[in-house]
Amino acid sequence: MNTFHFPLSTLHSFRRTQEASMMHECTIEAYQVDAEGTVSYGEPVATVCGFKALSYSRRDGGTLYDTVQADGEIRLPLSVSIGMHDRVTLVSSFGEALDPVRHYEVCELPDSFGPSGHVVRVKEVYL
Repeated sequence: MNTFHFPLSTLHSFRRTQEASMMHECTIEAYQVDAEGTVSYGEPVATVCGFKALSYSRRDGGTLYDTVQADGEIRLPLSVSIGMHDRVTLVSSFGEALDPVRHYEVCELPDSFGPSGHVVRVKEVYL
């Protein structure tokens, strides 16, 4: 397996470019469960992000079935911590506030890591 090592200045440049291309803003609330099993969410943390809607389908015996595995992917800076079941609220897109905002729950941990960001898959939730 080849491992690439980039000079620190190049990594910083990759990260600045990646974050500049993230055209959405979101908040992340950490999923928490207390000793009694009560679920709650932490304080929202604002960050830039990139959102991409997904759709899945497959054919089985000539019949088309929609198989929803995730509703979207959220691309985040490496500096942002995210975990399973965390809530992600998409609040703006291309500088325009969303009304209503859209809520998602992390359903798969990072799909990919790069030198400048990571991607998680999410399912839409309705609050």
